[in-house]
Amino acid sequence: MRRFRRSSSRRPLDAVELAEAAALGDLVAVVCVLTRLFPVGPLGVVVAAFPLAVLSGRRPGLAGPVGVLVAVVVAFLVGGAGPSGSAASAASLGWLVGLGWRRSWSTVRTAVSGVVVLALPTSLAGTAVLAVLAAYRELVLDQLRTTWGGLARVLRGSGAPEHVVATGDRAVQMVTDYWYVSIPALAVVGTLIGVAVTALVLARPLRAVQRLLPTDLAGRLPLGGTGRAVAPLPLRLRGVTLPSGPPLDLDLDAGRFVVVTGPNGAGKSTLGRVVAGRAPDAGTVERPGDAGLGVVGGTGMVFQRPDSQVLGVRVADDLRWGLPPGHPVPVDELLARVGLEGAGDRDTATLSGGELQRLALAALLARRPAVMISDESTAMLDPEGRTEVTDLLRSLARTDGVAVLHITHHDPGEADATLALPGPADEHGSRRAPWGPPRPAAGGTLRLRGVDVVHDAGTPWRRPVLSGVDLDIPAGRTVLVTGPNGAGKTSLAWLLAGLTAPARGTATLDGAPLRNGRDGALLAVQHARPALLRPTVGEEVEDAAGIGPRTADATLAALGLDPAVYRDRSVDELSGGEQRRVLLAGLLGAGPRVLVLDEPLAGLDADAAAAVHDALLAARAAGTTLVVVTHDIAPLADLGDAVLRVDEGTVHGPPEIVGASAASTGGRERRPRGAVGAVRTLPGSSPLHRVWAGTKIAVLVATAASLAIDPAWPTLAAAVAVLLVGAVAARLPRGAVPRPPKWLLLWAPAIVFSTLSTRPPLVEVFGYDLSVGGLERVVLFLATTLVSLLGAALLVASTPLGAFPPLLERLVRAGRRVRVPFGTPATAIALGLRLVPLLLAEGRTAWLLLGQRKPVGRAVTPFREQVRVAVRTAMLACAMATRRAAETGEAITARGGPGAVAGPDQRPGRRDLVVLAVVAVILALGQLA
Repeated sequence: MRRFRRSSSRRPLDAVELAEAAALGDLVAVVCVLTRLFPVGPLGVVVAAFPLAVLSGRRPGLAGPVGVLVAVVVAFLVGGAGPSGSAASAASLGWLVGLGWRRSWSTVRTAVSGVVVLALPTSLAGTAVLAVLAAYRELVLDQLRTTWGGLARVLRGSGAPEHVVATGDRAVQMVTDYWYVSIPALAVVGTLIGVAVTALVLARPLRAVQRLLPTDLAGRLPLGGTGRAVAPLPLRLRGVTLPSGPPLDLDLDAGRFVVVTGPNGAGKSTLGRVVAGRAPDAGTVERPGDAGLGVVGGTGMVFQRPDSQVLGVRVADDLRWGLPPGHPVPVDELLARVGLEGAGDRDTATLSGGELQRLALAALLARRPAVMISDESTAMLDPEGRTEVTDLLRSLARTDGVAVLHITHHDPGEADATLALPGPADEHGSRRAPWGPPRPAAGGTLRLRGVDVVHDAGTPWRRPVLSGVDLDIPAGRTVLVTGPNGAGKTSLAWLLAGLTAPARGTATLDGAPLRNGRDGALLAVQHARPALLRPTVGEEVEDAAGIGPRTADATLAALGLDPAVYRDRSVDELSGGEQRRVLLAGLLGAGPRVLVLDEPLAGLDADAAAAVHDALLAARAAGTTLVVVTHDIAPLADLGDAVLRVDEGTVHGPPEIVGASAASTGGRERRPRGAVGAVRTLPGSSPLHRVWAGTKIAVLVATAASLAIDPAWPTLAAAVAVLLVGAVAARLPRGAVPRPPKWLLLWAPAIVFSTLSTRPPLVEVFGYDLSVGGLERVVLFLATTLVSLLGAALLVASTPLGAFPPLLERLVRAGRRVRVPFGTPATAIALGLRLVPLLLAEGRTAWLLLGQRKPVGRAVTPFREQVRVAVRTAMLACAMATRRAAETGEAITARGGPGAVAGPDQRPGRRDLVVLAVVAVILALGQLA
């Protein structure tokens, strides 16, 4: 049996463990909220338990309990008390199953441990609560009595044996009369069965998911503040070895702007990490003191993906994230320096890629660094954004005296020194050979008529992107699409790939509705990693293209990836440029009729870009219709038959491609499926928006407590009145009102059986006695459950996620005064709030891209295949969350480790006192009525 040191549960979590607890706890919360909207029954508990099982199976110590806490809090803030309770059960169950799996416990031992750790404490606590809340207890027990009464009446009417019904009568009476014994007993039995079933069901997925989980990134970046004095300059590297090329020397001094270039795999990022303080494999590093990564006055580092390094939910809070308590941060001055004037109160989830990258630089400037490392920070930006960020980096050297090391594939212009790293030697020689798609494409004609693209159509968050688009792209042609950031290029790409539907108008492929898939249109997304769904390169290409190993090898070779070197490599070991080429290999190998590519050359060196160019040329020659979104059309100019420019919601181009008089078709906008407005903050402002978040949480808790103390119609009316007042104060529009959750359908049998019970009063309908009393009790119980869900929806609708981290920071400061360490839980919850929108977006992308791999010609998916896809989706979601956590962990390390999570909280004022007083009066009237 594997043993763990006793201290492992007491040591503090490192950055990656903390981020994983936040990300996987988020997944539990999301699943629990969704299962309140879709009736999936006990399966939802098992699915929701899986992320925490992965976490505790992967991380010993405090990671599991912290993940449980994140799941409960995030579920409460997003879905209310019901989902929060479900999250507590599912997360605790997953934590226990993962713990047993990691320690190689038998199913019996895991189940028994569940009784000791979960069932007994929670059942005793629940029994104590029900003993105090007598009215709520009776309401709950009434559901059992009335539902069984109606079912017994049906059984007797259908001729069931009387002894069977009588046995049921006695069992229900015993359970309800001796509830203080039956509830703990049922909890023990339920836990034994639940843990055993969950452990058995999740055993195979837990083993299978291990191959998808990324390599642990802890240790790739060194922690700053090691105890030595922070003094990163002057820096002298002598004889330092990188993955390729001879040993190198580098001098870095204050005020110097040094550029590092080189092909993919040359070791540019490794060099950046050595400068940041990581020990080299060979050679010497001379500096007066510690590099001080993320420490004030030390070294700052900004990465390629901007959304992975921004940690705050609000812009102003991101500037303070990780800094020591009380450290002064001139928010307005820093934001003005990077061109984000007035953006301090914006949610970071609303920023564009260029804005996020500038914010990342501002957060590092708050630490007044002596050294700034830019690791491909401009790779994903358009030319204008790239120039702005590069000029900002150069100004740090010129005006602030910062030593800047800028790693890039692009020409940055003026530099004090340029270090060009050689590429890795190809020991197997070049294997690029003439190549064509294994399935010659028939090509396809794309046609758009009067298309409007509107994000969140039919909701208060409606945002028009493209209007009145008419396009005719003939089969086998190549169209290049360009335009500034935020113009709608990516939205057009998703539309042409069949992954989104227009709000108005029609999109067709050869006259039929445009569809996504191997026999329709495929999309290569801008960020490759979330689209790679298999653990190794060879498996990924074979699965994505539906081809065999030989064909996959030939496709890899055509893109400059030697199969002998890359076939068995993990996709997590690849550079960003290599991952992009693996993604393209999987799509080109499928031989699609239409292939849409979003920035296919971003982050590629010259040789890799040439390989991609030649492969696209071969696909074009074979008849594939290509749509390429790119900021830089020069490298692909000879491929393009036409260039389209997207700007300000309009597509411009040659008249044979773009309609001369594009106009909207009119009519009602089609609201996309799955649009959920209940978990998003309403745009604009309102009186309820301006109420302190702590006050609104207190109102939500007080309302739920009032219903628990006295679950009667007057109390319910008072709770509904509180919600109505809140809805008016929030100026809640009709489109934001959440649709009735589908789990209400599960209550149909209970409503029917309760109506058929004998609980008085009874009414005669068509000669049949129906129970008004039974119907009244079940409706009352259901209504109290709905009030909690609607209250949470109103909380989220009127409270930006950015309002919660300052509340957490207030809690940490209060805990510090009484010596209660709230820092780790608060940091994990704040990270969870930041990661929720990112994980939702990535999960949606992965789900859609997984659908691209559906075999050609399969119209109906068998049930067994549906289950397999569901399991695979759950594993992919966990793998994506751990990858995102790994990147977030590096960002935390680059900030110097955890520290403050937000700035000063809004102070409760007179408005909050008025709100609390009004709510107290309404709820008190309900209790007294």
